[in-house]
Amino acid sequence: MIVDDSEVDRFVHTKLLNLTGLAREVSEFSSGQSALNALKENKNTTNALPDIILLDIMMPEMSGFDFLAHFEHLVKQLDKKPVIFMLSSSDDEGDYRRANASPFVIRLLKKPFSPKAFKEMLEKLEF
Repeated sequence: MIVDDSEVDRFVHTKLLNLTGLAREVSEFSSGQSALNALKENKNTTNALPDIILLDIMMPEMSGFDFLAHFEHLVKQLDKKPVIFMLSSSDDEGDYRRANASPFVIRLLKKPFSPKAFKEMLEKLEF
C-alpha cells in the first residue's frame, strides 16, 4: 500500500516496486483517510490487507503522523499487522526522530527510495 498525495511519487514508487519484483500487488491512496477507510473495510480479510505500507509524511488534511495516530487504534482490529515505512523528501531530523519513535514504523526512507536498500530491509524482516 502506498499512501502519498503526490500522483508522481505514487507512480514512481509503484513502478520501482513492480519492476524490481518487490511487490505482487500495489494499492495506491492519495490520502491517509482513504487508506484508513480501506484498512477498516478489509480488517477481517487477511488477503486484502497489505503486508507493507509506504506512508508519506507531508500530506494535506492528514499527515503521515496523523495517520499513525489513527492507525494505532485500528491496528488492534486488523487480522494482519502491516509494517510501515515512512517516506519523506525532507532531511528534517525531527521527522526522523518522530518516525523512529513510532512502534509501527520500521524506518523513514528518503524519496525516492532505493529498491536495493529496500529489498535488503525486507530480507532482514524476512518478507
